[in-house]
Amino acid sequence: MTHPLTQRGRCHVFGDGIPLDEGVMAFKFAIGRITDPEQLIPHLFEGIDPTFASRVQPGDFVIAGRDFGCGKPHIQGFIAMAALHMGVLCTSMPYKAMRGAISKGLPVLTGCEGATEFVRHGDDLEVHFATGQAINHTQGTQKTFPAMPNVLQDIIAHGGAQGQLAAWLHDHPAQRAAAGAPSAMLDGSPVHIVRKGSAA
Repeated sequence: MTHPLTQRGRCHVFGDGIPLDEGVMAFKFAIGRITDPEQLIPHLFEGIDPTFASRVQPGDFVIAGRDFGCGKPHIQGFIAMAALHMGVLCTSMPYKAMRGAISKGLPVLTGCEGATEFVRHGDDLEVHFATGQAINHTQGTQKTFPAMPNVLQDIIAHGGAQGQLAAWLHDHPAQRAAAGAPSAMLDGSPVHIVRKGSAA
């Protein structure tokens, strides 16, 4: 992967209605609140393709049809995919799943009609998420899908929501908490919300 918004890798093609639970990742990892990529990666897409984890390589793509990531928006599968620097092209994806993927730094293009016909398993694909341009180097074909919105590009370019926040705090040091300052949210101190025009 040369840039967070430009990626080249092999394709893994799936159909419609791939659920997050028992599709992308076993439900037990969500229940167990497992977030360690090293524990999650060996079980990626295990319920659909038990050989997936042994074949996937960093930078590969998941190509899917409609409703990719449907069901409860558990993020364990996205954590594993982001750790592998994967990318996703799909026809559609539920909003909450899309939000979870982007927040973890997983680049996703939706609205990719015909993507599952444009590539086959194992094809060498190059995708420019900022423009939507996709180049199938194996078949010598190109296609342009809807580009990733600018607001999402910024999050992906920073490696996810945490990276974007870290960059913002770096540029706005006055907004950081003082070193060693206790957090009212952590020490149990009462938090008073004062509405404008009311007494404290």
